[in-house]
Amino acid sequence: MSEPQNKKGPLAGIRVIDLSRVLAGPYCGSVLADLGADVIRVEHPTQRDEVRTWAPVVDGLSAAFAAVNHSKRGMVIDLANAEGAGVFKKLIAGADVLIENFRPGTLERFGLGHDVLRGINLRLVHCAIRAFPAGTAGEKLPGCEASMQARTGMMSLTGEHDGEPVRCGVSVVDLGTGLASVIAVLSALRERDRSGQGQLVEPALLRTAANFINYQIAGYSLANVIPERYGSGHQLLAPYGNFHCADGAVLIAAGNDRLWAKLCEALALYDTAGNMPYPMLALRIANRDAVNGLVDEAVAGRKRQDVLDVLIAAGIPCAPVNNVAEFVSDATLERAHVLDKLPLHDNKHDHKQNDKSITLAGPLFAAEFLPVNRRAPPRLDEHTDEVLRALGYSENEIQKLRASHAVG
Repeated sequence: MSEPQNKKGPLAGIRVIDLSRVLAGPYCGSVLADLGADVIRVEHPTQRDEVRTWAPVVDGLSAAFAAVNHSKRGMVIDLANAEGAGVFKKLIAGADVLIENFRPGTLERFGLGHDVLRGINLRLVHCAIRAFPAGTAGEKLPGCEASMQARTGMMSLTGEHDGEPVRCGVSVVDLGTGLASVIAVLSALRERDRSGQGQLVEPALLRTAANFINYQIAGYSLANVIPERYGSGHQLLAPYGNFHCADGAVLIAAGNDRLWAKLCEALALYDTAGNMPYPMLALRIANRDAVNGLVDEAVAGRKRQDVLDVLIAAGIPCAPVNNVAEFVSDATLERAHVLDKLPLHDNKHDHKQNDKSITLAGPLFAAEFLPVNRRAPPRLDEHTDEVLRALGYSENEIQKLRASHAVG
């Protein structure tokens, strides 16, 4: 099977078949693509990835889909079709990694369970992303970002102290599971280097969420104290959170005694006798509202940038509380590849389409192997014929596969 052009990066030569949907699995595939892998995105002809419809959608492209599916090739296969399953087996025979997030038992119903896949390709790394790990009470239940945040207690830690638990606005469990999947895949590939055999790895949303609240779980097990939510603040540190200037909020994180002393100097928080208020962290935690009140009063009538300048000069961790538009306006982010602009579509014959671009997060690992072949996400069925030809199918055979709805 021929390789895509301009392949570079530490995973050059690794082929990944991405059967997954929504965020976690596709994000894993996009990171592997950034590292140089040839990632082939396989979708069902009619039951398409729902993320393709998530707003905003411009010229047929969903921003969310682009964010986690850029730099892949795309094809359509119906795994429930016997001929389609045969095509998929040929793909697996030449693959290094399979990513999927079907409910347990789904691939088995297609005759494509792990044992079958292992019989086809002993070197295959099979990354089966699940909601719940096998052996847990919910192992057969569906799961999603919000349900995992609710179930694990993550929501109980998010929101204002006197308000309702709320979902974290970012899909931390899904995307965190995508990163855990990358680690699992790379580890399995390393083990394959030693043993010559692939293996099954099963990252799970529940595991990710548990790891993200690891010190809260540890604290509860050690002291039997249920952690509470503190809005933008921190249960163990003060002052730590949002403080409102005349034209916007700043996040100030002066969480230890050294930084508190610097903050008192920078904002003139000493009392009339020249004494530092609440000099010890334990005192500040016990008098959190009073401490926050001192800082609020000191910044309330000042411009946000003036306050930031003073705090930065003093070496105090701080940041403007930006919205997304304010964040991406920083021109240095593109120069450092924190953000990248990609063409909206890769159709070189449609100059009107090709002039449009989308800004996405840059590669996670900006180093000497920065990806040079980042490209727009595939349109549905965009590369099906290309991949089939590389698998050895003739034009006549491809047309027959399309006629039987096995592909396309």
